[in-house]
Amino acid sequence: MKRIDFRWPEAKAGVLTTSWDDGTTHDRRLVEIFNKYGIKGTFNLNSGKFGLDSSQSGWEAHISKDEVPTLYAGHEVAVHTVTHPWLQRQSSDMILGEVIEDRRNLENIVGYPVKGMALPFGSQDARVSTILKAAGIKYVRPTAVSNSLFELPGDFMNWTVTCHHNADLKLLWKEFCEYQRTGDKIFYLWGHSYEFNRDGNWEHIEEFCELASQSKDIWFATNMEVFEYVNAWRQLECSVDGGILKNTSSIAIYFSHAGKTMCVSPGETLKLH
Repeated sequence: MKRIDFRWPEAKAGVLTTSWDDGTTHDRRLVEIFNKYGIKGTFNLNSGKFGLDSSQSGWEAHISKDEVPTLYAGHEVAVHTVTHPWLQRQSSDMILGEVIEDRRNLENIVGYPVKGMALPFGSQDARVSTILKAAGIKYVRPTAVSNSLFELPGDFMNWTVTCHHNADLKLLWKEFCEYQRTGDKIFYLWGHSYEFNRDGNWEHIEEFCELASQSKDIWFATNMEVFEYVNAWRQLECSVDGGILKNTSSIAIYFSHAGKTMCVSPGETLKLH
C-alpha cells in the first residue's frame, strides 16, 4: 500500500484563515489592513442591517449594500442571517428563512454562491445544524475554541477556531510556526472589527498581519477556500494499493509521497511509480 500525505497548496507548511462578524463600518479599516499585508478574510454579514446607522441599529453603524462588492473584493462574504437572532430560540421555519434569505440577498450582491456561515451568538444545537445543511450551508463557524488549536476540523459544520483576536496573537503565531505538523496545520482567527475601534487597539491586528505576512511558507486563504481544498482532498479517489490517484475536483491537490511533494491536477489520473 503506497502512502500519500496531505499538503496545502504549493506545499505550504500551514494556512492562516480569518473570520469577522456583523458587517459594521469598521470592516473598511480592517480590509484595508488585510489588503496591505495580503491577509484573507471571511466576512459574515446580516443583510437586513445594511446601511443602518448607529441610531437606527441601536448599536454600531453598518456598511451599505452598495459597497459590499468593492469592499470585500478578494475576500469572502458569508451568511450571518438576516437579522442576527439566537437560532436555538427560533422555530425551524424561522431559522430556514433567516439563512435562505440572507444567502439570497448576499448572492444577488456578490454574484457567487454564498454557502459559508458564522453563527449569530456563536452556538447551535443538532436541530439548527440539520436545518443549516438543508439550507445549503457547507461550513459553520461557532465561537468555540478548538481543543486542538492548529488541526483541521473533523466536521466543517462545527468548525471551531484557534482564537479570538484579543488573544496573545504573537505568542500563538510563534507556537503555530513551530508546530511540527507542517503538512496540515491551520491557524483560524475570528473576531469583530468594531472591537478594535471600541478598545482603541487597531495596532494589535496590524502588527499581527505584518508578522504573519513575513511567513512565506503560509497560505493565506478565506474560509471557503480552505473548505474547498480540504474537501477536494477528502474526495480524492485512490486505487486499492494507493498507486493510482484520480482528482475529480477542479482544484490542484498537493501531497507528499516517498519524501517528495507532488501534485495531481484537476481531472487528472496519476500513477505513482
